[in-house]
Amino acid sequence: MAIGIRVVYEPLGLVTGGLSGFAIVVEKIYPIPIWLTVTAINIPLFIIGLLVKGKGYIARTFVATVVFTVELGVIPEMNVASEDYLMAAICGGVLNGLGLGMVSITTSSTGGTDLLGAVIKKKCPQYSVATIIMCIDAIIVIMGAVTFGLRSALYALIAVYITSKIMDSVVEGIKYSKLMIIITEHGNVIADEIMKSVNRGVTGMKVVGMYSGEAKQMLMCAMSKKQSIKTIRIIGETDINAFVMISDIKEVLGEGFINMQKYSD
Repeated sequence: MAIGIRVVYEPLGLVTGGLSGFAIVVEKIYPIPIWLTVTAINIPLFIIGLLVKGKGYIARTFVATVVFTVELGVIPEMNVASEDYLMAAICGGVLNGLGLGMVSITTSSTGGTDLLGAVIKKKCPQYSVATIIMCIDAIIVIMGAVTFGLRSALYALIAVYITSKIMDSVVEGIKYSKLMIIITEHGNVIADEIMKSVNRGVTGMKVVGMYSGEAKQMLMCAMSKKQSIKTIRIIGETDINAFVMISDIKEVLGEGFINMQKYSD
C-alpha cells in the first residue's frame, strides 16, 4: 500500500480515497508530509476502535498502522507511471487492493478509513468492509477532484473500483468452498468413505426419483476444492450412475470451517 501511494498515487495527484488520499489533498494545500497527517488522524480513530472492536483488534491494527506510516515516511516519492494515468490507476489499484486484502485477512487494519470501515462493519454486518470503504473513498475522491481536477478524479475512480475488487477477491477467495450434492443408491458406502478418507461430515436424507419412482439417498457435504476432487473419485469407484451436483459457496460457518464467534466479531 505504501509503495502504491508513494510511487504511483502521490506523484500524479490521484486521490483514491482512504486516509492516505486525504493526506495527499492536505499535502497539496499545506506543506504537511503524508505520514504526519496519517498519524494525526489515526489517533482519535484508534480511541474509537478500542471502544468498539476491543484491545485484541486494536493491538493488531496498531502494528500494521505503525509499519504503514513508517513506510510512508521512508519510501521516496518516485513517479514510475510518468503521465500515464491509466497505468497508474491499474497498478495502484492492484497494489492497494492486495495490501488491504492481506491486512483484512488478519482481522486488523492499517488504520484510517479501513479502521473506520471495520468499525462500521461491526454495526452493519450486512455490508462488506470493501463496500463501506468504497463509499468513504468516494467522498475523499470528490475532495481530490476539487483539488487536482476532474481528470485525476476520473482515473482515481478506476483505481478505487480495482482496489475494491482485488480486496474482495483476496478476502473472500480464501473462504470459497464446494458444496456437493450426491444422489445415489449406495449412500451409506459413499458417506462412510467420505468421512473416513476425506475427513468431512456428510448429511444424508431419503429421496425418491420422480421419473423412475425409485428410492435413493441424497448426500450433502461442504469441502474444499481439493477434497471435492478426491470425493468425485470415491463416488466414481462406488456408484458410476450417481448424480452429482457441485457448486461454489462463498462462506461456510461451523466445525472444520470458519468459527462462528470469530466470524461475528
